[in-house]
Amino acid sequence: MPMIRTAYTELHYVDDGPAGGQPVVLAHGFPDEPSTWDDVVALLPEGVRVIRPYLRGVGQSRVTNPAAMSAQVAALATDLLDLMGALGLGPAVLVGHDWGARAAHAAAAIAPHALTGLVTMSTAYGPGTDLLTATEVLDDAAVAWYRYWLCTAAGARAFRDDPTALVRWAWRNWSPGLRLPQSAMDIILDAVNTPQFADNVVHYYRHGTGEAPGSLVYAETQAMLDKWPTITVPTTFLIGTADGCETLPLARGNASRFSAGRDLIELDNVGHFVSREAPSAVAEAIRLHLDGSRLDTR
Repeated sequence: MPMIRTAYTELHYVDDGPAGGQPVVLAHGFPDEPSTWDDVVALLPEGVRVIRPYLRGVGQSRVTNPAAMSAQVAALATDLLDLMGALGLGPAVLVGHDWGARAAHAAAAIAPHALTGLVTMSTAYGPGTDLLTATEVLDDAAVAWYRYWLCTAAGARAFRDDPTALVRWAWRNWSPGLRLPQSAMDIILDAVNTPQFADNVVHYYRHGTGEAPGSLVYAETQAMLDKWPTITVPTTFLIGTADGCETLPLARGNASRFSAGRDLIELDNVGHFVSREAPSAVAEAIRLHLDGSRLDTR
C-alpha cells in the first residue's frame, strides 16, 4: 500500500487510475475505511485518478510525532492537504463523508486554491448553536448521544476497552435500511484495530465539544476554523433523510456559508453511510464537478 511521510504522520492510501488523470480525493468517515467508496469508484469516468486515504489511526495511517497526537478537525484537514501536496495532485475534487466531510470542509476553508470542487456527505458545515432552534439542538444531541458519552470517563473507558461494540452499533443503527455483509464488516473491524484508533475517536469528539484541548501544532489553523469561515469552493452536499446520527435542519439552513453556491441533495430512505447506500448519487455529484457542469452559482 502506498504511503507518504509528513513531519507528523505516515499516511497510507489507495491509488486508482492513471497518474495524470483528473484527481479525486475520497475521505472516509467514522467508523469506516476506504473500501466504503468501492461502488462509487466503479461509477466514475475512465481516466480519473482516485486517491483514498486512510484517516490517522485507521489502517496503517498513524501519527509519528507525539506533539501532533490529535484528532481535531485541523489535524485531519492538514493530513488531507499534506497528502495532496506530496502527491502533486494539483487542484482536485475533494469528497468527504462524516469525519471526512468535516476534514474536507476545513481543507476547503484553509486552501481553496487546492480544490476545483467539494462533495460532502452526512455531516453538515457550521455551528449548530447559531443555525438551529433550541428544539433542533436538542434533537441533534439526542441522536449524537455517543459524542457526549465519550466525553465522560466511563464512556471513554468502555470505548477503549472494546471499540468494536460502538463500531458495530453504529453500522446497525445509523443506516437502518443497510445490512452490511460480514465480509465488509470484517474489513472495517480490521482497519480500526490499531493502537491509535480509540484514543483518536475519544479526542475527536471531546475536542469537538470543547472538552479537550487541541495540539499546539494545529493551534493557528484550528483558531481559523473555529470561526467557521465561508467556503469559497463550489459544493454539493448529500444527506440521507433516514440518517441515524445526523439531523436535517443544519444542512437545510447553512447555504449562506458557501459563497460559490451549495447544492443540497436529500436522499429519501438513505441513512448515514451514503456512499454504500446511494453510490450512483455520489458518483453523479462528483462527475458534475469533474466536467464543469457544477459551476459557481453565485
